[in-house]
Amino acid sequence: WYKKNIMRILKKIKDFLLNILYNAPRVLFINFYKYCVVRIKVHSLKKIPEDSSAIFAFNHTTGSDPIIVLGALKKKIYFLADSDRFRTKFTNFFFRKFTNSIPVFKNEFVKNLNSFKEMFSISKNKKIFFGIFPEGNLIKNDKFGKFKNGAAYLSYKTKLPIIPVYIHNIHKGPKPGTWCDRNPICEGIYSLFSNAFRKINIFIGEPINPVAEEIYKDFKEFTDKNSYKRIIERITEELEKEFLQLKEEAE
Repeated sequence: WYKKNIMRILKKIKDFLLNILYNAPRVLFINFYKYCVVRIKVHSLKKIPEDSSAIFAFNHTTGSDPIIVLGALKKKIYFLADSDRFRTKFTNFFFRKFTNSIPVFKNEFVKNLNSFKEMFSISKNKKIFFGIFPEGNLIKNDKFGKFKNGAAYLSYKTKLPIIPVYIHNIHKGPKPGTWCDRNPICEGIYSLFSNAFRKINIFIGEPINPVAEEIYKDFKEFTDKNSYKRIIERITEELEKEFLQLKEEAE
């Protein structure tokens, strides 16, 4: 009995020390970047709930977006990212440990089961924030790309509100189509440096509640298995409207 308890205590100490070891570089780097390299101003921070979980939806311009919003919002956010970003040991370590990212597979849907299990394991009985880029890809033309339903689906399944967050006045990084732009590591590093000493504004929109009356009212009469798909599409439409309003406010 004593041996088991000692082993259990030693394991907790080991996990605690490893957690510090893994998280210290991320915390130090993000805070250094925020306070010493870029100037970030956050608008309407009070819209983020203090005592409940939520999903952040961000527009996606550069690979440095996660670092910038982690510094700006001062929240521990778990990002859902394209599985292509986890191909090598280096990128897997960077995205998991520096940006708290969980891989999502676009074409191998069965593999997403492990990602969703990991996500729900993280969120169980905790106040947690997830981050997702509904456009899917980097959009560098000052417009929004087509919003995919991933954020809405996650919101619908978890019953967590989506909070739109618009990143404004960010440098777009390397020129589109170049080798550096196509290489995730090069693009991310280039974007981090190109935004040095730049004033970036973060605009936070109104939370979108997946169980709100205005979302469900048009679908009360539907009972078929496809009704949830219509609800998810409606949530995505509301998200797009919020982002257009935030862009208008920013400009």
